[in-house]
Formats: sequence, structure tokens, C-alpha cells
Amino acid sequence: MKSPIPIADCHGHIGVHPDFPAYRFSVEQMVEAMDLLNIEVLAVTSTRACYTDCPQGNREVAEALKQFPHRFRGYITVNPRPGGEALKELERWKHFHSPPLVKLHPALHHYPVNGPGYQPIWEYAHQTEAIVLVHTWDSDPECSPLLLLDVARRFSKAKILIGHSGVTWRGYLQACEVARQTENTFLDITGSQSHRTILEILVERLGAERVLFGSDMPYLEAAIGLGRVLTARISDAAKEAILRENFLRLLGEERPGMIRREPASPAERQGESSTH
Repeated sequence: MKSPIPIADCHGHIGVHPDFPAYRFSVEQMVEAMDLLNIEVLAVTSTRACYTDCPQGNREVAEALKQFPHRFRGYITVNPRPGGEALKELERWKHFHSPPLVKLHPALHHYPVNGPGYQPIWEYAHQTEAIVLVHTWDSDPECSPLLLLDVARRFSKAKILIGHSGVTWRGYLQACEVARQTENTFLDITGSQSHRTILEILVERLGAERVLFGSDMPYLEAAIGLGRVLTARISDAAKEAILRENFLRLLGEERPGMIRREPASPAERQGESSTH
């Protein structure tokens, strides 16, 4: 299924995943897959950085950006331990993008996202108005969406992407509740679980402008995630916002012809969600 809308994908990876060792995709192959689905821009994180080695993983992202500067955007992945190293990585790779894109994986780095070790990172994100993609999982003590509520309030200039939106049905509802109470949080719908009608619920409760498409490619099948959006019972305008406009707007890369969207009122959300 090729998207009729050029996609700006907020969540992808490069490198070999230890749980999926057979998935060995070069960046050239990634671009080929993107072309098949009409993914114009993909923001990527190094898998190595998420698991074991942030400095080396971020170098891999730098190489991908050098090779395909118009197709990839790069997250700087940082670990709160050891202290001080995260800020060095953020400074070293600050040329990746402005505003910065930062990736946090509290589960793999075994540290709660609201813990004191993350404080300097959140302060940096607030000061630079960074886009911070946080891996989350339903009720997890290190990365539950609910842990981001106080973080989002304290560091209100950071744009926080609730990665996977908590994954499970309950996780989605937790992520939605955080977004309802804060203006600087956005739901990344990347995920390995499919929940019927969840997109309709998100658009009704939050407005389409708070929802972002992510594929998790190459580890998840991007076409499946795309199909969930294209077949959802929401308006075409909402689909275009989710697949493209919202992430480009956060990146500061608005394209000619994009509509400047104001947050929808509750009445407008209800009307939009009932448009098939």
C-alpha cells in the first residue's frame, strides 16, 4: 500500500537489532523501502545507541545523514549514565538538526525517565525547544506515559513525543490523558499492537494535530502502520495531518501549501471524528 500523501515518519531505526539479527538493512535499502511507501522523510535512531553504545550509535546516524541528508533526520540518543556524558553527546551532534531531536530509552538504559539523572537532559531540551522522543510502555516503572506528566509541565518548551503511546490499550489511554493535560506532548502511534478504533478516539479527544505517524522501520512493517491510518474512520484532513503535517511542523520544515492548523475545539474534534 503506497500512501497518496508523502509521509514524514517520526520513528525509525538504523543498525542491527539484537532481538532481530536477521534484519540487516543498509541505509540504501531503507531508502528503497521508503520510496515504495512514499515516506519522504524518516527520523532515525541508532539501535546500537539504544542498547549499548550511544557515542558509536550516534556516529552511525551521522553517516546516514551525510549519505541521505534530504531523506533522514537524526535523533541524538543519550543515556543518563554516566553523569555528564549525555550533554557531551548533545553538544557533539547538535548539527544534526535545529531544533535538536533527542531520543530517550529509559527501559533499555534502566533508568526512570523522571529520575534525577535525566534532569540535565530535560533542562537542555527545554532551553533548546528540542523534540524528545521517549520510549514508553503501559505502567512501566521506568517509562510509563504517566511519568511524563510532571516532566512535560516542568519543561514546557520541550516537545515530547510519547513513543508508542504506551503500546497497549491502557497505555494509549494513559498517553492520551497526559496529552489532555499538557500542550507540549504528542502521541507517536508507532507500535507492535493494533487497537481497533484507537485513532478515532485520539482524534476525538485530542485533535488530529496531536498525533504523529511512526513506522519503527525496519523492525516493524511500515505498510501495516500506514494501513491503520489510511483505513481509519477519520477525515482525509486528519490523515494528512497525522501522516505528514504535524511532524514537519514540529521540525520547522513546513512545506508550501501546508495548512496552518490551530488546535481543534471539542466540538470540532467530535465533528472530525465522525467524518468517514
